[in-house]
Amino acid sequence: MPNNKRYLIDSDVLITSKNLYYRPDFCAAFWTWIVSGHKAGHLFSIDKVKQELLNGNKDDPLYSWAQSDALKDFFIGSAPGTPKWRDLASWAVKGDYLQAAKDKFLNVSSADAWLIAVAATEGDYVIVTNETSAPNSLKNIKLPDAAKALNVTTIPLFELLQSKAHRTFEYK
Repeated sequence: MPNNKRYLIDSDVLITSKNLYYRPDFCAAFWTWIVSGHKAGHLFSIDKVKQELLNGNKDDPLYSWAQSDALKDFFIGSAPGTPKWRDLASWAVKGDYLQAAKDKFLNVSSADAWLIAVAATEGDYVIVTNETSAPNSLKNIKLPDAAKALNVTTIPLFELLQSKAHRTFEYK
């Protein structure tokens, strides 16, 4: 049975991929795979992630990548997730996290809480993130732990690649 899930990609996945594993100068296939997955209606991100990418150096490959015509509808708006963002904020504030962790996570310009809010609003998105759960952390609110509070699923990039990429990064 085909997997018709939709995925929201976290900015850290894109940045880490560019810096470590899939630098555009030698692994353009990875970036083409993302575009192919988007054209197939499966891979997306949000406007807050795009803004994080555009806040970088204009010479950074992700700066121009994020503005390419092929990704015109890739970065969906986060505003419809506002009610779920408020629910998530309430959950975070009630938690035992240090105030600095709450402030960082709930910064309205930061993408993590908005990714969760959009996924919870839409109901059929899985968030692709490099973060791992750390439910006992007081210093950081980890995306997988916050996502769980709103019943949103997260997966690491390599799990997504195993299910949605051929060895040649052809989207399947």
